[in-house]
Amino acid sequence: MTAIPIADSDLQVPTLGAHLLDGRRTIVDLTRPIYEGMPMWFGHQETKIVVHQTHEEFKEKFGTHDGFHARDLLISEHAGTHTDATFEYDPDGKTLDAIPLTYYYGSAVCIDLSHVQFQSPDPEQQGYASIDDVKIAEAKLAEAGEQIRPGDIVLAWFDYGDRWFPQPKYIDENPGFDWSGAEYLAEKGVVNLGTDCNAIDNSLDNSFPGHMVCKKYGIVNTEHLANLGQVVNKRFEFFGLPLNILGGTGSPIRAVAILD
Repeated sequence: MTAIPIADSDLQVPTLGAHLLDGRRTIVDLTRPIYEGMPMWFGHQETKIVVHQTHEEFKEKFGTHDGFHARDLLISEHAGTHTDATFEYDPDGKTLDAIPLTYYYGSAVCIDLSHVQFQSPDPEQQGYASIDDVKIAEAKLAEAGEQIRPGDIVLAWFDYGDRWFPQPKYIDENPGFDWSGAEYLAEKGVVNLGTDCNAIDNSLDNSFPGHMVCKKYGIVNTEHLANLGQVVNKRFEFFGLPLNILGGTGSPIRAVAILD
């Protein structure tokens, strides 16, 4: 069995939202493609995709119509655009099947943290979204007539993923939250913290402050989001539903934003 070749053009997430049937709302795809060789954090399983059976093989075997084509996937629960269950970073946390779906869909805002960039290998200097940075983003959100509310899903646009995916820099040098920035959002009642980066943490920080805040407050996070620049400083419905994996620590999702 051989892997399916992937062209560079296949890695682009469509940027034009499709109008829903009512003609009044727009859907924006926030999901990166899944393919063999996709960028992965070093601690997770690399993605493998092979053809299990072709139309021709099925037809030769069973002699009926045009046959069925199917592929097999070996994939991490944390591959591509995915969400985490709290059990991933908390031995006493919940697995996917025990977390209410309201953590993964609902009213959301996207905050602008594009001024926070990874430019120095010194974690004390750059690449962190602190409480002060989040407050700057809040001010931009307020200028657009929105605010963060208890129960919100908050997505952070660092303007990083769409510029660097799938280059090595996307995995190795991404900005993320420090403890103060993540905790500020958690204390506002956020239930799901998302990012357009490889992780909600700075890629060089092995203390994982963003995840540890999620552990402390029992909230989930969503990573590898695309097209957040289209929804920044807006309120929308977010859908990022995980597969119903019993005992799951996370799951690839099809993330979308629905805007009025």
